[in-house]
Amino acid sequence: MARTLWLALLLGGAVGVLAGVYLEAVHLTEQLIWDGTDPRLPGDGAWQVVLVCAAGGLLVGVLRLRHDRDTPNDLEDALLELDDALGEDRKPPPKASWLIRATVLGVVSLAFGASLGPEAPLIAIATGFGDRIGRILRVSRAEAALITSSGAISGLFGGPLAAVALPLERGRAAATSTRLIGAGLVAGLAGLVTMLLVLPERAGGRYVLPYADPGSGRDLVESIGWAAAGAVPAACAGLLLLLGTEPVRRTAERLVPSTVLRAAAGGLVLGVCGAVEGLSLFSGEHEGQELIDSAGDKAATAFLLIALLKVVATLACLGTGWFGGQIFPSVFIGMATALAVTAVWDSAPVGAVVAAGAGAAATAVLRRPLATVLILLFFFPFGAVLPLAVGAGVGALVSGLSPDRRTPPRR
Repeated sequence: MARTLWLALLLGGAVGVLAGVYLEAVHLTEQLIWDGTDPRLPGDGAWQVVLVCAAGGLLVGVLRLRHDRDTPNDLEDALLELDDALGEDRKPPPKASWLIRATVLGVVSLAFGASLGPEAPLIAIATGFGDRIGRILRVSRAEAALITSSGAISGLFGGPLAAVALPLERGRAAATSTRLIGAGLVAGLAGLVTMLLVLPERAGGRYVLPYADPGSGRDLVESIGWAAAGAVPAACAGLLLLLGTEPVRRTAERLVPSTVLRAAAGGLVLGVCGAVEGLSLFSGEHEGQELIDSAGDKAATAFLLIALLKVVATLACLGTGWFGGQIFPSVFIGMATALAVTAVWDSAPVGAVVAAGAGAAATAVLRRPLATVLILLFFFPFGAVLPLAVGAGVGALVSGLSPDRRTPPRR
């Protein structure tokens, strides 16, 4: 056990550095292409956004020519691969060339404006790296997978608790996962520290909410009621994203058999959404604050339109081979949908409703309420924990309407 903990400390720290370098590569590439949500192209016009996103789709398609059958498409696929590793499913480790291509595919997808987050590539790459390094260090596949995944995503989600809860909640290998919680926490803490050394700006990046302490008694009950009212439509929006992913993917494969043209078509749809509303581009992590700041300035229909465009942009990316995760887009969609409630009823507390909407939509997509709350506590003020929990509860009830995805892609 002591050896496992020492390996968790060292390997988790090393993977945290690699994750920080990966996120920085995404950021630098993105800055070469974009100035905010405007492409760095001569001239002016909405056509530039469409052109850049379509070009990104072509690059994604070219990379997918080698990856179309053996790379996860989204976060759920990546978590299923990780669950296989935790269950000691026997299969050969990925080649170094696979890890390189998966890294490049993630960087290109995110840097060209995909409405996706970096968590899926990080988990997939970390799991593959753990497969290879575990054989060298003579540790089990489960130990290597949990250590590397926890170290990689701890900084992204603000700490080891969220990093461990995400793959373990709803996991199949309960006994193995429980035994390795200590190693996962150590690796997550080491990964968080080393990632912050590479990316110190990730510390303290919380949303600023117009949040007032509801106190107790009647005010607290009213705040919970408003949180639930905002969580219901947000959870439905998240469920729409979840249930639409596979049908859109199957339809895209049937209508556009070519891998390259299919990814380019997804880029065209993404670009059109971005031309209509710039907030529909990128993951939504940083765009969420701009959305919150617009509370009181937009009508309910404007917020619902933003949420709809974000759903369409995210489905276009997920359905055509762009590589990324759904956590940040679902949070953004939930906040936009919940803000429509505050636009209709002025008495609704914006902070509580927005937090509940984020928790509801993310839980409806992830179907992991505990992990959702732990993740969002890194991005929301701690005083928002109650509406986050209310939203996660509503999202968990709504997510019960969705089927599980059982079979991950095989290498």
